[in-house]
Amino acid sequence: MGTPRGNGLVEIRGEKTVERGFFCMKLVSYINKEAKLGTEQYAELWRQRFDEAKSGQCAYKDLCPIYGKTINFKNK
Repeated sequence: MGTPRGNGLVEIRGEKTVERGFFCMKLVSYINKEAKLGTEQYAELWRQRFDEAKSGQCAYKDLCPIYGKTINFKNK
């Protein structure tokens, strides 16, 4: 019959999953300082900054202590 496969709703024990999510509270704190919550500017900035961070080009990399640790960890 073969190995069972999950449909995304139920976790199958032993199944290899691919993590697709990304979230950074430090990034959110920097965005909150740059734009007012609830505005269109904030929503646009949120999308832009998270896309940049996911691609490894965080706009706040010079300010963020987490960014340096993450990049060094990936290079090991």
